[in-house]
Parts: sequence; C-alpha cells; structure tokens
Amino acid sequence: MNIAIITDTYFPDINGVTSSIYTLALALRKRGHRVYIFATSETNSPVIRRVSKHPPVFRIPSFPMLLVRPYRTTMPYSLRLVQILKRLKIDIIHTQTEFSMGLIGLSSSMTLHLPIVHTYHTMLEDYTHYILNGKVKNIITPDMAKKFSKTFCNVPTGLIVPTEKVKNALREYGVVKPIYVIPTGIDVSPFNRSNFDKNEIDALKEKYGIRPEEKILLSLGRVAKEKSIDRIIDQVPKICEKSPNVRVLIVGDGPALQGLKDQAEKLHVSDKVIFAGAAPYAEIGKYYQLGDAFISCSTSETQGLTYYEAMAAGLPVIARKDDAVNELFQDGVNARLFKDESEIADIVSDIFKDPVTAERYSANAEKTVASFSAETFAVRVEEAYMNAIARHVREKAIRRANVGKLHLSRKYKSVKLVPPEEDSHFLKEEEEDRKGGFSGVKKVVAGNARKAYHTAYRYAQLIRVGKKISKRGH
Repeated sequence: MNIAIITDTYFPDINGVTSSIYTLALALRKRGHRVYIFATSETNSPVIRRVSKHPPVFRIPSFPMLLVRPYRTTMPYSLRLVQILKRLKIDIIHTQTEFSMGLIGLSSSMTLHLPIVHTYHTMLEDYTHYILNGKVKNIITPDMAKKFSKTFCNVPTGLIVPTEKVKNALREYGVVKPIYVIPTGIDVSPFNRSNFDKNEIDALKEKYGIRPEEKILLSLGRVAKEKSIDRIIDQVPKICEKSPNVRVLIVGDGPALQGLKDQAEKLHVSDKVIFAGAAPYAEIGKYYQLGDAFISCSTSETQGLTYYEAMAAGLPVIARKDDAVNELFQDGVNARLFKDESEIADIVSDIFKDPVTAERYSANAEKTVASFSAETFAVRVEEAYMNAIARHVREKAIRRANVGKLHLSRKYKSVKLVPPEEDSHFLKEEEEDRKGGFSGVKKVVAGNARKAYHTAYRYAQLIRVGKKISKRGH
C-alpha cells in the first residue's frame, strides 16, 4: 500500500504528534508498505523538496502564521503536491492536523478521488488561548473550536483517535463518521534502563547539579500553559516540607518557560526546581533516567505519550485523574492518581519513603506499556486504512448507481441530442483570411464542444438506464 501522511509538524519539532507519526511510519514500512511524509517547510523554500529517505519526507513551501507564532502555514491547495501524489500512486491519505496541511490533504483527496483518514490528536477547545496570545479569546472561543472540529471531522472517510475520551467528545460535537480508537504505539526499547551506562547518567546529573542523595521528580515535554506545570511548582514548598531531599526537574521548552521561572523565584524554590531546557529527541531516553518518578498535572492530553515513555523507562507515574489516563492507569497498581494538587506532596512522600512500593509501581508500569507496541499500533491503523478504502469504494459505487435517479426536468427530457457535425450551435465561423487571399467562410467543429456533447450523451444514457431500472422495480 502507498500511504501519504500529511502533517503540520515533524522533526526537528519534538512533540507527541511528531513521535506518533515517526513511530507509525517506521512500523508500517516494516510491514511492507511505502510511506511518504509531507510537512511544512522550515524556511521560505519556494518549491516542494524531498529532505529525507528513511522514511521519505517532503517539505511543502510555507510561511509564518501571523495569528499563532512560531507555527507555519501554507495554501490550502497545491497542484504540485497533487502531481506528486499521483506520481507516487498513493492509495490512501492520512492527515494529522486540522489546519493548513490538513486542508491540503482534504483538497488533494477530493481531486484524486482517494480515501482519507484523519487522526484527531488535540482537543482544540483547550488551545484557543494560543491565537494572538489570547487577545481574541472572546472572539475565537472553545465553542467555535468545537464547531470547526465537527465540520472538519465530518469530511474524511474515517477518523482515528487515541482514547475513548476523544471519541466521546467528537460524538458530542456532532461527528458522524466512523471513529477508530487506536492508542498511539511506542517503541519501548529506547527508554529501557539497560540501554544506559551508569557513568553516562551520573555525568548528566553532574551537569544539572543533581546530588546522589537527591530524589528527582521529573516533568518532561512541551512547556506550555495547558500542561499545568505551574500547579506542580505551586506544590513544591509543601513537597519539600514532607520530603526535603526532593527536587523537580523540568525538561522541555515552550512559551510558558519564563513564567515558570518567575513563579519559582516568587515562591523561593528556585534551588528546588531545575529547568533543563529542550533535549535532543535522540537523547530523550537518557533524560528519563534522571528521574525517580514522573509527574503531570495536565488534563488537555488526548493520550499523553510521555506517560508511556516514563513507564517504559521504569518510572512510577503520578498523574491527575482524567478520562485520557483512566484507561491506562490503575491507582495504587501501576501509578498514583490525584484529583486535587494538594494530594501531590503526600503521594510523593509515600513513593520515595518506601523503595519497595516504588519498585512495584515501576514493574507494573513496564508490563502495562509492553502491550502498546509499535507493531500493534501499525496493525490496527492498517485495519482502519482497509476499512476506509472499502467504505470509499462502496460510497463511490452508490454515487454511480444513483446518477440515473437524479431529477431531470421535463424540458431537458424532451431535448434530442444531436452530434456536433449536425448541429449548427456546435459550429463556429472563421473570418476571411484577407492576408492569405482565402475567400469564403470555413466551418469548423470546436474541440470543447465535441467533448461537451459526448459528456451530455453519456449522462443521457445513464438517465435512460435509470428509468429502465425504476420501471422494473415497479
């Protein structure tokens, strides 16, 4: 199968969507499919460029998005992209965004009459504050985001969502298309403890001033408002009161970083909070080894891949109760869940004061995440592709069968179709060529007129077939 994955974001951007796409592409290629990734360009490149081979990545010309910086956008239609998709003999399009590249995916699928599957990664209603830094929050509201999601998601042949939480939300919006709940797979091998040398980890700890006796509460991912990292910092004084040897390590970058640093200073806990900044994706597994437990207060996650990565790294996970994680975690078995931030300090204390309990959480977490392999992810997405293709073919056949049942007024039913050579309306006259000395008038048949006649003739045949079918039915 030839598969085109179309996305707004891809490496070197590091986020859950990028990880999901990369994992899927590699797993599908292992299963014998040909996968091509199309993403926006990083600079103002004037042409579509192929920038990678494994998997093949094409960069589409783009420009900075004025409303939501630093993201980039592109035109909603690309004739050149359509030509490339046609040349690659694409069987199905898989979009990963609802915005510029998502619209390109929809328009390309319509032009080429291809089935299209869309993965709904993000609850857009939780992200409206990014538009013009929230200055238009009274204009662009969460309700508008819901309506936009409904409109977009009712166009593709099928939808993929990571959790039942997202499926239920889309159904509430009014989305009626088939929805497949497929948790994003993860290649657990890069996060296993056995991959890393103790001296290598000790050197990284020394880089950030982490002493051997200290316990590290790790937060890793994009540093943004919706991740609610500020609520973790709010609890640092209480955490340190109960567990003086605990420090919080925040790995990642984003628009909320400076605000979190200011918050730590205001609470006088700057020495207890380490801001490591962004880490290269190839080294993310190493950074998980710095932690003794992983924590997140976010409720905006549709799945939360960092949870899976932390579990694969053998870390006890502390997370807020939410529909997105309730299917993954069992409180007191493979993680600790809290409803209110005030519970965090006690949970941290319980985990770190009892190594046996912490090890039990780690072992159960590793067993849980093993069932979310990249191979299983690819198999389930492949099934969604086959269902979408079958549905697309069926819908196309239904449309063709119903052409003869279209309403046709009596005026047009009585019209007799005449070939262009016999109908003066299809003819045009050429003026006398005085320079060449040509005398008289020459009648020629217009090429477009001939095409129009044949199209109308085929349509009339379908109408007649439709009439015969309806008479037999009666």
